Amino acid sequence: MINVGPVLIICPEGQNLDGVAVIVRNCGFHAVFCFACGEARSLLEQQNFSAVLCSDCLADGDFRDVVKAARPVPVIVLSHLAEWSPYLAALRAGAFDYLACPPDPGEVKRILWSAVSESSRLHRAAAAA
Repeated sequence: MINVGPVLIICPEGQNLDGVAVIVRNCGFHAVFCFACGEARSLLEQQNFSAVLCSDCLADGDFRDVVKAARPVPVIVLSHLAEWSPYLAALRAGAFDYLACPPDPGEVKRILWSAVSESSRLHRAAAAA
C-alpha cells in the first residue's frame, strides 16, 4: 500500500506555482505551498510529505538546501532550463528528478507517482528496521 501524504511545492514564480498546483491536485494530492527555503524547512519539520517539488532557484537558497532538509523525502526540481548539465547537477545533488517548466502534465504525474512510491517504500523500510 502506498502512503499518500501531501505534496510540498516550493516555487516563487506565480505562473509556475499555479500550473504545478493544478497538475498536483489533478493527480489527487493535497498541495501545500511555500515560496522560500526557510519556509520549506519549517514545513518539513512540522509535517510529513510524500514528495517535494522545488524551483531550482529560490530567494534564500536553492534546491540543494531543500534536498538536504527534505531527506529522505524525494525532491523533484522545477527549472526553466531544459538542458542536460543542470539536470545532471540536480541528480548529483540528490534530487529525485528534474522537470523543465512549464511542465508537461503527463510527465509530472508519472514522476510524482514514482516519487510517492519511493517515499512510501522508504517509510516502510524505516518502520521495519
